[in-house]
Order: sequence, then structure tokens, then C-alpha cells
Amino acid sequence: MNAVARLVWAYFMGSALTRTLTAIGVVLLGLDVFILLAQPKAGEMLWVGVFGLIALFVGSSWMPLMFARLASSHAARVMPGARAKLLASAFVTVLLVSLPVGIIVPAAVVSDTSGLTEVMRDPAALKYVLKLAAITFTSAMIFAGWMYVVLWMLTSKRSLKGLVGTLILVLLLTLLPVREIRDLSVSTTWNLQQLVVVWTVFGAGFLWWPRVRAGRLRVDQPFGFVNRALSGRTTGREFDVLLGTSNPWLGVMALVVPLLLMTYAVGGASTVWLFFLTIFSTVTGAMSGQVPGRSRALWLRGTWSRATLFSAVERSVWWHNAHVLGALTLVFVGIGLVGGFSVPVLAYGVPLLILGSALSTYLGLAATQGLRWMEIVCAIAVMFAPMLLTSFISNMHASLVLIFALESGLFMLAVLLRHIARRRWMKIDWAVCRPERMMVIRGA
Repeated sequence: MNAVARLVWAYFMGSALTRTLTAIGVVLLGLDVFILLAQPKAGEMLWVGVFGLIALFVGSSWMPLMFARLASSHAARVMPGARAKLLASAFVTVLLVSLPVGIIVPAAVVSDTSGLTEVMRDPAALKYVLKLAAITFTSAMIFAGWMYVVLWMLTSKRSLKGLVGTLILVLLLTLLPVREIRDLSVSTTWNLQQLVVVWTVFGAGFLWWPRVRAGRLRVDQPFGFVNRALSGRTTGREFDVLLGTSNPWLGVMALVVPLLLMTYAVGGASTVWLFFLTIFSTVTGAMSGQVPGRSRALWLRGTWSRATLFSAVERSVWWHNAHVLGALTLVFVGIGLVGGFSVPVLAYGVPLLILGSALSTYLGLAATQGLRWMEIVCAIAVMFAPMLLTSFISNMHASLVLIFALESGLFMLAVLLRHIARRRWMKIDWAVCRPERMMVIRGA
């Protein structure tokens, strides 16, 4: 327990900034609870607690990155029970951040109704407040857990692919219809089921991962033919191996589980299918954000010019993306024929999938100096523009001319991004454009 407490303390008090934010959060939360319970009709003061919650959460924002780095360190492999203590510290952190939500929300309700004294005297009112506290607390734990995942993706995967993945997760957390919204009901039991399943699966995978990783070599030997079949022919494709584009079938297989879940949950809704398939196509192209850094090794060992290298990299990336896009197109057309999608949806949906992949591909190739503010803004625009266009395509009353004009605009944007990417490759600085892992090792 001492080790877990020290880890949690480090998450909240690891620097002067996090200590300050944590202290501000605790003070604001304590002040808000006192105001809500001491003064009747003070529910409008809930904003004080909201700012306190934000400060407390930001104060613990080091937790995901520290957790991931400690889990991958040598000490975690040799110290007894290190992974279990890390897992317990993460759970306690989520618990501490979520607990104030289960206090200030019921306190605001009590303040706006009859006050704490009257609620304590009324068993029915007390039962309602306790139920509300349990619901808000468990819901906050679910949301806080996913927000820590978002923070981990932002801090550990500092690439275009990581940024796009983060945007997708935030978008799904914001837009996906959860059970409470669909049924207009909230259930503590349902929240507890989610918490038990998610933390059990994550905890089991986290604790057993070293054994799983060690056992992969034994499993790969009898089933090596499967890996060879999936990896495809690498002889003569060493260029693609260095860029990470030699095995598109893994990307295709990674779509199987989400597509199966979508088939079960979505059915034949054309808007939802086109929305999610556009997300998948954008993520497929986002992997090109790692290509400029990896191509540095090719430049140092080859005799080609920068223009020749860019053309070769572009062909390799599109060879990879074409396989995944082909699978997405087949799924979209197949679901459309079975679900009875309209002809305009199919006619404009397929080009939209290609455009989403093209935009993210050339934006990734243009990021020759990493993600700066300009690249981040463009990535957000590239991420949301195709998805907004899905609503126009799925709208039966939308003008086909307008849709064609919008897709033409996206096509011109893709051409512009390709021009920018090619121009940047003509004057690429290999001292700056290098893999992020090497930059971390060298202290850059």
C-alpha cells in the first residue's frame, strides 16, 4: 500500500504545476461542497466545483504517461508485484478524481430542494440522493477512465496517427449514443457492469502481458505459416518493410472486429455506416505520418534524389492504403446492397472514403518536421471535413450538385496537400526529420 500511495502522490504532486492545480482543485471542491450544504438554493454555485474538478483532473494528467513508462521499464519486470501496484495506483487515481463528482452533484440537488436537514429526515428523499450519488460517481469513473486514455494517446503517440486516433476517441465519447441516452434511463447496475468488465479485462491483460509476450515465441513456431501468410512477400520489398507498409493485411484484419460490432449495433443505417467507414479510411492514411522519419534511413543508405525518394515513398504508401481501402469499399457496397442504400449514397460515399484517406496521407507526408500548430489545425480540419460531408450525402433532400462541389473541394485540398508535401521533401532536413524514439534516446 505504501508503494501505491507513493505512486498516487507522484501523479498529483509530481511537479510544481501539478501540485498547484491539485491544491486549487481540492480547495475549490471543498468550498463548493460547503456552500451547497450550508446555503439553501445555492445550486448555481456548482460552477465552482466544476472548475475544481477540471483543476484536479489536469493536476493528475501525468498519470497515463508515468503509468505507461513505468510499466515498460526494467524495474517493472524484476520487482515483485510491480505491475499489480501500478494497476492499483491507476484505479485509485480514477477513484479519487471521480469521487468529488458523486458529492457535489447530489449536494447541488439537495441545496436546490429542501436542504440537507430536510433530506435527512425524509427516507424517500435520502434514498433518491444516495442513488443519484452512486449514479454520478460510477458514471464519472467511466468517463475519467476514458479521458486518461485520451491523455495517454496525446502524450505517448505524438504523431499524426496518434492525433487522429485521439480525435476519433474524443468524437466517439461525445457522439456515440450510450444506453442512458437511448433509453432515457440511468442505471447504477449498468455502470458497475461496465466498470467491472473494462477493469477486469484491462487488469488481466496488463498483469499477464509479460507472460503473453514471452509465450509468443513458442506460439509463433507451430503457427509460423499463418504469420508468413499474413506478412506476405517481403523479398524484394525491403523498402516497404523499412517504411512499415509491407503488411496491409494486418490493417484489413484490424477492421474485422469493429465492423462485426457495427453490424450488430448499427444494422442498415447508411449515415452511421458511412460515418464510421470514413473514420477508418482517414486512420488508414494517417499512418503516413510516421513515414518521413522512417525514410531517413533510406536516404542515408541510397543514391536517389529527394524527388525520386518522395515518388517511391508515395507509391509504397498507396500500395498499402489501396488494400485497406479496397476492403472498406467492398464492405460499404455490400452493406449498401443488402441494406438498400440509395444510389447517390453509394455513388458519393465511395469517393469520400478515398478522399478521406488521401487527405490524411498527404498531410502525414507533409509533416516532415513533426506535429506543429499548423499540422495540428490541418489534421483537425482533415478529420472533421469528410465526416461532416457524410451528413450531406446521407440526407435525401441534399443537393447533389452541392455534394459534388464539396467533394471536388476536398479533392483540390488533397492535391494542394500533395504539392505541399512534395515541396517540403525537396528541402527536407534529415537532422530534424527522424524517428521520435531516436530523438528521445538522444535527448533531442
